[in-house]
Amino acid sequence: MDNSTNQKQTRPVYISFCTQKGGAGKSVFTTLVASYLHYLRGYNVAVIDCDFPQWSIQKMRKREAEQLQTNVFYQKKAEALFTKLGKPTYPIVPTEPEQALVRAKEFLESESEKYDIVLFDLP
Repeated sequence: MDNSTNQKQTRPVYISFCTQKGGAGKSVFTTLVASYLHYLRGYNVAVIDCDFPQWSIQKMRKREAEQLQTNVFYQKKAEALFTKLGKPTYPIVPTEPEQALVRAKEFLESESEKYDIVLFDLP
């Protein structure tokens, strides 16, 4: 992502899709946007999963990892995909909503990778 002076941004853009209505698809939409930006558009994306206590995005990633461990077909598909993309999955950081910004800052400071976009999945 470039700013108006065509220099690479040093800080990521923070994005969240919000509504007070539960079950409106915030987690699904966050996952779709993260995947599109990370895998198809080439941005470095991180997701801060603040949807306490269910942490739906984190649990989805855990289910995917468990399926990969037990299914050779999906292991080969995932290996081919990530080899083609040249990058791993985007990180998901679970935290409680009140700690989201602090946790995001800690995560970003601890990573050697620079992130362009940080998506927050709120409850």
